[in-house]
Amino acid sequence: MVRVEFDPPGVDRFIQLADVLEDAFPSVMVEEAEGADAREGAFEVTHEDGTVLFSKLDAGRAPEALEVLEALEAKLRADGEDPAAPRDGRGC
Repeated sequence: MVRVEFDPPGVDRFIQLADVLEDAFPSVMVEEAEGADAREGAFEVTHEDGTVLFSKLDAGRAPEALEVLEALEAKLRADGEDPAAPRDGRGC
């Protein structure tokens, strides 16, 4: 599972990124981060184990889909998962 924290202006980017990640990695589900309202200017992409895949607050810019794809692929491979494996209902 990948969680994305974003403020309201980032909703279109969130939808686009979620589509790209889920298409590229069938085992991955992307969801909006739950909890308190997103921080202003945030677009934080985090693996369910807390690994930060991209932080707009740190980088000072919005992510490119390719860099998030590469970060997620590296994370999945480091965890011994096959990024191309079909979803089994559990997500990652």
